[in-house]
Amino acid sequence: MTDTARCRPLLYNATRPNGHTVPASARVVIVHGSMDSSASFARLEDRLPDMNVTRYDRRGYGRSRHPGDGALDVAGHVDDLLSVLGDDPAVVLGHSFGGVIALAAAATAPDLVRGVVAYEAPMPWARWWPEVPLPESLDCDRGELDRAAETFMRRAMGTQRWDELPSDKKGSFLASAPAWATELWSAVHGTPAPYDPARIRVPVVSAYGTATDPRHTRAARVLAAEVSGAKLMQIDGADHVVHRRRPDALADLIRQLDAECAA
Repeated sequence: MTDTARCRPLLYNATRPNGHTVPASARVVIVHGSMDSSASFARLEDRLPDMNVTRYDRRGYGRSRHPGDGALDVAGHVDDLLSVLGDDPAVVLGHSFGGVIALAAAATAPDLVRGVVAYEAPMPWARWWPEVPLPESLDCDRGELDRAAETFMRRAMGTQRWDELPSDKKGSFLASAPAWATELWSAVHGTPAPYDPARIRVPVVSAYGTATDPRHTRAARVLAAEVSGAKLMQIDGADHVVHRRRPDALADLIRQLDAECAA
């Protein structure tokens, strides 16, 4: 990791209306998934007026994407999350691959991560997980990298929806291809796996939507079974983009876990 200021993740802290006081301990940090940014969680933030919300663009994504920066593996993203937490412990919401990062941080620094809501955190290192369309090597040319990232996006959102995106929107997604490939490569090929469930001692909610695909349902169930004391929760009618389509339900899970951690 580099230590130059320009490479630090860009943070967005919620601004509350005048006179609205939120206890300092009521804090949630939002970690977005692969090929995403913190901007997609604005609706969720609006549903949490009673909490201090910090969301940030992980390095390589959104406004934390800088020319010349090296892409980060899972460990690098965990280090960034711990720097975002600083000296103020928080509940962490990890969406999709952000859940992998949140769980790894919880195993590493339980004094900073009060609890984790992991929504459909993938397990691409598991033998049963469908093959991730990664390039054969991270040293491949940019064309091969972009083609792999496009295949990933077509699987994630559907071919028709991808084809209907304007070219600038497609370009914005593909600009994050190096970050996507590096973090997924480290999760798939790294040894050991990104986190050890036995080392996670903080409260964990493993959540999934009833309208999601089977791999995410299975991963949520496996996580709940592997982490001691974890709760398995489902959100009716939600698919993978729960923060856009069911933000109220996701906000409720965060509040419930925060209350449990405060008890």
